[in-house]
Amino acid sequence: MGKVNYMGGPGSGQQAKLGNQIAIASTMVGLIEGMIYAHKAGLDVGQWMEAISKGAAGSKSLELYGKRILERDMEPGFYVRHFVKDLGICLKECERMGLALPGLALAQQLHVSLMAHGEGGLGTQALVLAFERMNNVCLKKSEG
Repeated sequence: MGKVNYMGGPGSGQQAKLGNQIAIASTMVGLIEGMIYAHKAGLDVGQWMEAISKGAAGSKSLELYGKRILERDMEPGFYVRHFVKDLGICLKECERMGLALPGLALAQQLHVSLMAHGEGGLGTQALVLAFERMNNVCLKKSEG
């Protein structure tokens, strides 16, 4: 478990969690788009991930999920169905605040598409499946 951080008065912790979910959602979209692009460009995606991990594109999401995505490991650390719920709460809060966060809305719709395919019990890294379907590609770990 991580460190407990005091964020302020009542409700502040919940708002911090929602902000975290928004950041993760957009980070995962970017990571998977990069992986799909690298694959389609003919790059070894594992090698590409290693290269970008040392620069500004390196992230905890890349570290935790990149290899699992390539190995087709969709075991949940956090379920798609729970993420859809959280992102829905985020969108409602944004509406209440008068915020337009199009990246959040896109991420939520992509995760809803996983639910429509019966993939709510998979881990959030299963987002790759939505992108693979859209682009008629399949990411796999390179042989060798």
